[in-house]
Amino acid sequence: MAAFEVLVGTSAIRNLIREGKTRQIRNMIATGHRDGMQTLESSLNALVAAGAVAYEEAVLHTARPEEIQRPHAPAGRP
Repeated sequence: MAAFEVLVGTSAIRNLIREGKTRQIRNMIATGHRDGMQTLESSLNALVAAGAVAYEEAVLHTARPEEIQRPHAPAGRP
């Protein structure tokens, strides 16, 4: 399984780059689901939730470990 970040060159993204506001790009990626964008952390969270990647492994492969969500215990188990 692969985790990946997706940036789509929307007009808003192009404007941020043109204006030198590259620090704001990640926020645009995080809120750009409608445009097909996703952060690495949302991809890792989906893999953790699916059981394809261990939580501990996902945390090792991100610069934002606080955004990785621990998987929920199955119903009926603590």
